[in-house]
Amino acid sequence: MQGQSGVLGRLVHSCVVGTVATASIITGCGSDEPAASGTGGQANGGTSASGGASGGSGGAGPSTGGVASTGGASGGAPANSGGSAPSGGAPANSGGSAPSGGAPANSGGSAQTGGSGGSAQSGGAPSSGGSPGSGGASTGGNASVLTVVPLPAPAVGRGGSYRGFAEKFNRYYTDAAWQPTKTIYVSPTGGGNGQTKAAPTTVAAGLSAATPGTRVYFVSGTYSGCYELGSERSGTYDAPVVLYGERTGAGARSVLINCCATGRQTCINVEAADYVAVDGFELSGGNYGVRAVGADYAASQHQKGVAVLDCEGHGQSRDPFFTGQSDWYVIERSLGRDAGSGDGHGIYLSNGSDWNIARFNELRNNYSSDLQINADPASTCTDVNIDVSSPDCDALAGTPGDGGRGASDFMLVEGNFFHDGLAQGPNFTSVRHSIVRNNVFAKYARHGVSFWQETTNPKLGSSDNQILHNLFVATVANRQMVQFVENSTRNRVENNVFVGVGGTRLAMEVDGTVTENQYVKNAYIAASLSGRTAAAGELTIPSFDQGIFAAFPAGASNDPAAWKPSATAPFLAQGALSPNVTFDRDGAARTAPTDLGPYER
Repeated sequence: MQGQSGVLGRLVHSCVVGTVATASIITGCGSDEPAASGTGGQANGGTSASGGASGGSGGAGPSTGGVASTGGASGGAPANSGGSAPSGGAPANSGGSAPSGGAPANSGGSAQTGGSGGSAQSGGAPSSGGSPGSGGASTGGNASVLTVVPLPAPAVGRGGSYRGFAEKFNRYYTDAAWQPTKTIYVSPTGGGNGQTKAAPTTVAAGLSAATPGTRVYFVSGTYSGCYELGSERSGTYDAPVVLYGERTGAGARSVLINCCATGRQTCINVEAADYVAVDGFELSGGNYGVRAVGADYAASQHQKGVAVLDCEGHGQSRDPFFTGQSDWYVIERSLGRDAGSGDGHGIYLSNGSDWNIARFNELRNNYSSDLQINADPASTCTDVNIDVSSPDCDALAGTPGDGGRGASDFMLVEGNFFHDGLAQGPNFTSVRHSIVRNNVFAKYARHGVSFWQETTNPKLGSSDNQILHNLFVATVANRQMVQFVENSTRNRVENNVFVGVGGTRLAMEVDGTVTENQYVKNAYIAASLSGRTAAAGELTIPSFDQGIFAAFPAGASNDPAAWKPSATAPFLAQGALSPNVTFDRDGAARTAPTDLGPYER
């Protein structure tokens, strides 16, 4: 499978992670122990339309607890755009051209496959792309010309194959040529008919008039409230509903939503609605920033096709970004920070959600695990009288019928920057057949990443995953950087770098139920192992020298480039080139022998 050709251009905020082409994109603008087996922990998300989205085990880890960067040459005429914007204001989904010469930007050519039948990694970093077309209003009134910053291609293009399945993601994400059939303009005060930017209506009126193919255009400003789309406002695979936050001429987000303080306290709630995209919002306070849930736990009742792009959630008591029973969900280029003591995670994907993508996000300074993927069989199976050992609970996603509600399968976690968390690192709980590649996991107050489960069914262990070309950094003694326990087996762990800072730190813990993992060409720097010994061909270096990184951050740092290897890094050219990771975190092509970790020097 190949990613989409050409460069996907959208209007983006200047405060996401890293650097995209020539436009600088700058970062910044609970209990440590598990709940008892089978317990559901805190129920994040309350009840959904009919059955509820439960948050599972509140983010506690088990026992012991990107972004495309500089691209090629500047493009000429923008790709996927005829020069003029789609009807109504901002030029949505206009793209830049691929760089001249060499491999085409953002896939096309040698797209990276993921796993068996896998998801593609977009090939190459984007170039700076042409000039945006001028935006005409849908009814001829008062459109503004906004800067288009080219972005990485989506992980899969429209109509492509994702992990051996026909993709069902949101078209606004997969198809750069998509245009709305109508645009409704809304503002904090409203008062108009919504047909032009000069006469915006209220948010409530705009959302109530949304039909498949509608873009609801939030005019710059500060909004106070909580907004919801229910199943009656669903989009379709061909015609999504898009909530779009206006950008400034420099590409910065200019729409702030201060969440309400009553009810569910969710800035944007997508309740059992399919094919809704949320693009370009800053979301402050409340319990949730964007919450997306299905109608019930059965696979046929899951939500489909929600996309959250270029959003920033901060100061939520629970989770900036939360899902439950939500399949074919993508969150990309978003920042989740400062989630609070209501068991706040940066991103929480729960209740047996399958075919999800979390890509090029930054998560930091959150009260609980930055990324929580918890299938939560205690809620999705046990609480509704389904045996966790039955196919209804443990079947693989895509199996005919309504089974598989107790696991999350075919996830892609790519190019993210997880760092400086206030508790433990990301949790992969009953996550199977998934790919975790080119991420930075750096410096947590407690332990790092965990692959585990909360039942006694071996089939629900976090198994058959590929953990490839990641960087794991720990500063805390006796807490693992990564852990495989509770039948989390048959995982391939390859070309990763594990670094202990401030003394020898625990790189990995493996328990006796894990017997079939493969460990290939990993580097352990001032890092020990528990439950296994280094395999032949793995690199063990007894002490850490901060000079191995480009700009080692002694304290907290929001710059992922600080973790790039220096010329003296001992893990350069130490790995075999994997067919599943042919590009690095910045989109640079990998060469054989390849550098270990997320960056190719």
